[in-house]
Amino acid sequence: MKSKRDQLEIIMDVMEVISDGYDSKSSIMKYANLSNTLLEKYISVLMSKGLITYEDGHYRVTEKGTALLEKLRKIRKLHLELSELISSISEELY
Repeated sequence: MKSKRDQLEIIMDVMEVISDGYDSKSSIMKYANLSNTLLEKYISVLMSKGLITYEDGHYRVTEKGTALLEKLRKIRKLHLELSELISSISEELY
């Protein structure tokens, strides 16, 4: 069973959902699997940092947000590769 998501994972999920075109509050809640309270918290943080904007009833990932999202994607990929490597080494040792 997967543990709870940390803040970076939630931020990445929210930004991925918006980036994929699900840009209304209800669709972000649905696809990022967040309550309204948590979504409001993360939307506020992301907007205050200039990572997303709200225009004409839609959320958008900014250029700065896109750059951060790319870094977060790299971290997620590296984390997965590291987990696989550790698992492989553990199998060899035990």
